[in-house]
Amino acid sequence: MRVFVIGGSGLVGSNIVEQAESRGDTVRSTHLDTQTETTDIELDKTNAGRTQSVIADFDPDVIVDTAAFHAVDDCETKRDQAWSVNAAGTRNVATAANEAGAHLIYLSTDYVFPGDPEATPYTESDRIQPINYYAETKYAGERAARIADEVTILRPSVIYGTASQNFVTWALGELEDNNELTIVNDQISSPTYAPDLAKACLLLGEEAQTGLYHSTGPESMSRYEFTVVLAEVCGYDTDLVKPITTEEFGQEAPRPTDSTLDSSTLYDAIDYEFRDPASAFEELR
Repeated sequence: MRVFVIGGSGLVGSNIVEQAESRGDTVRSTHLDTQTETTDIELDKTNAGRTQSVIADFDPDVIVDTAAFHAVDDCETKRDQAWSVNAAGTRNVATAANEAGAHLIYLSTDYVFPGDPEATPYTESDRIQPINYYAETKYAGERAARIADEVTILRPSVIYGTASQNFVTWALGELEDNNELTIVNDQISSPTYAPDLAKACLLLGEEAQTGLYHSTGPESMSRYEFTVVLAEVCGYDTDLVKPITTEEFGQEAPRPTDSTLDSSTLYDAIDYEFRDPASAFEELR
């Protein structure tokens, strides 16, 4: 299988590249600013002509688009940039995928839901209602991705791992330095282990399974609970992790209170269940 990863320097992208290579797939991947060990092509997906050219040159079977403007608070003030990357840029990828006859896999977000605790876990058929601009642009990206005739849309949540910088690598650094961490205890989701998400992307591509799938871990928990489990499993002092409310913490963009997703449809489709945080953290030790 010929796999083209957009955003290969990121957490999910780097895991896809590593797993694809270990499977024997032919893989190319892109970076935006800084080349890494897992990337070999510079690409800004907001450049439609360049996007079409590099995809046509490689002629992939599967394209996985992981590239996004992820800074949720910055999206509120840098709206043109957020839309350019998350919506218009995704449209460029989808158009190029269609021209190349490739299967597009697009990574969206759990934030497309409003976060009503009484409505969770959300299923793929539940009504979309973004409450911040980041989520609006990612949902626009979902619609843009559907330009491709063969497309799979995945909705992960709180992606974590160690392949690149993310919340877990930051928290581990703070715990190692014996620093106190103040973590919100009223934002609930179903965290997603990056290697599991990468495996799902490759399995879906291999089987040419299209459609919309929630793609999160099986356990619902707050950011605070998630961090306590991290400290506990990795042998750090859990008393270093202190709870705080979202209101006390203060964030520019509103967050869903509970964005837990039901990913059972994906698990059935690929015959694989993602790991819960405790199990994943054991692997990271």
